[in-house]
Amino acid sequence: MSAAKTAATSTAPLLLDSAFRVCARPALVAEVRAQYGELGGWRAPHQVPMVYNDIYNIGFMGIERFHPFDSHKFGKVVRALGKAKLVSRDQLVEAKEASQEVLADVHTEKYLKSLNKGKWKLAEITEAWLIVLLPNFLIQSRMNRPMRFHVGGSILAAALALEYGWAINIGGGMHHANFEDGSGWCAYSDLSLAMRKLRKASNGKVQKFMIVDLDVHQGNGHERDKLHFADPDVHILDIYNCDIWPGDTEAKAAIDTKVEVHTGMQDAAYLQALAKALADAFQSFQPDFVIYNAGTDILLGDPLGKLKVTAAGVAKRDEMVFQAALDHQVPICMYLSGGYAKNSAAVIGQCISHLLNKFELVPGASAGDAKAATSV
Repeated sequence: MSAAKTAATSTAPLLLDSAFRVCARPALVAEVRAQYGELGGWRAPHQVPMVYNDIYNIGFMGIERFHPFDSHKFGKVVRALGKAKLVSRDQLVEAKEASQEVLADVHTEKYLKSLNKGKWKLAEITEAWLIVLLPNFLIQSRMNRPMRFHVGGSILAAALALEYGWAINIGGGMHHANFEDGSGWCAYSDLSLAMRKLRKASNGKVQKFMIVDLDVHQGNGHERDKLHFADPDVHILDIYNCDIWPGDTEAKAAIDTKVEVHTGMQDAAYLQALAKALADAFQSFQPDFVIYNAGTDILLGDPLGKLKVTAAGVAKRDEMVFQAALDHQVPICMYLSGGYAKNSAAVIGQCISHLLNKFELVPGASAGDAKAATSV
């Protein structure tokens, strides 16, 4: 891409002529937008419906390197998209911090207090036990606060998807957190918070949600939320490795389209299972909105996921989910969720680039580049 074209991309208004315009709900935008002021402004003319904040990246003077989760991967993904000359930093909508009032829509007062007043709960959730050696104010500013920004980004991205038919939070996806607890690096139930906020902001016009959870671990957090709130208007499609943690039998009762896969599964079998699951889910449930939890821990070499899906397979997976939303003309919002392989951030960047190219979602993207993006 020429320097002139790159400069134009970063300042030109977003072209709303992608195929996903049929998924947008423009009649609801004015009504909904007014309810999201505290979570950040709507996108500026030169921005795309992708949400991020540098605060997403968690660091404790290097202590975070002892944990398998790359807490700096979000910034790495942003830099990869910039290097691909698809989306520059200034084109991203800036996430704001979710307030305690916002969080209280799902979480109990007791649980929020355990996160805010002490350090042991966050150490338990992240399994980063070394942080207990640090003063609580540092843990609050370097870990708890960034996680609240992830939540704010997830909630705002869902709203943006109504206007453009799609959106991505370059973060979020804390699918192990529930109304009264957290685990697996997930402190806040951002999926549930985003859904409930959008319902209220749209006065119930966006009511029925499908969660497509393809992180390799069972999404027991939002599943427990569905049971707790007795919510029949959430359909959960969850494909997970049943040989690994968390094995939450009680939460499985909330799953509507359940696919339990096993250690060692490769591309062909995984994608075949996904195709069937998507078909089954959309046949039995007609959502107003799709939330896609796109963990990359299905990736070959992931030490926790233990599947053998290649990077090209992950990119194809993401494409299939977006295509399903497009085929059914439903807005879709994507969250990054988990991933523990050393090349996870690079693969996420390649997969998002593939989506932007395949569906020509941003100015300068080309469907002709999509095939190359999957050859990773």
